Amino acid sequence: MKGTQVNGRFYYQDEKGIRLPAVTTILKATQPSESVAALSNWRSKVGQAEASRIAQTSRRRGKLLHQWVKEYLQGSSPNASSLIQPYCYSVQQVLEKLSDIQFVEAVVPNYVEGYAGKVDLVARYQGLPCIIEWTTAEEPKLRLGKFYDKPLQLVAYGGAINRCYKDRLFGCKIVNALIVVALPGEDAEIFMFEREQLLDYWQKWLNRLKSFGKKAA
Repeated sequence: MKGTQVNGRFYYQDEKGIRLPAVTTILKATQPSESVAALSNWRSKVGQAEASRIAQTSRRRGKLLHQWVKEYLQGSSPNASSLIQPYCYSVQQVLEKLSDIQFVEAVVPNYVEGYAGKVDLVARYQGLPCIIEWTTAEEPKLRLGKFYDKPLQLVAYGGAINRCYKDRLFGCKIVNALIVVALPGEDAEIFMFEREQLLDYWQKWLNRLKSFGKKAA
């Protein structure tokens, strides 16, 4: 699927011309007011210039780590720049526990609910089929509340994969997911999600999707 911009929003379009809004576009357009306020307060607290610098560095660091992990999982021996080298060491313990890799940085569509997104990784982690998302931080997150919409991204990708591929990847639906937080100077922080948690987030995701549909209408 190819990415395309429409009225400032990002969509994926397939070979038949069917256009689906991106998961990140949906989440950004339906951010809860408290999340918007929290971001605004943080920017005011640290100053606009510093906030922009931090955000830009974080995006660049995340992009470079994603590329490094992708090349590593594809069998290359990628070089890590000084910006991400500590983060590459951080995720090494996770990489060593992966097997049966199915997708790396792949766009997955959901034609039933009507959206698409690029999943970081679909593989077995310690033998369990998982949707896996990588992120970076300068210090441990410690609790799920600090992830904002990241769990909704996870469950959206999982829903798309289970809709599109059903049980063709592992012989079963994927009912586990993982957020891996790469940290400088220490092993990655791992947040594991099981079926019941994912079902709860799935309902929240469907509500956001419904809200997006109303705004787009």
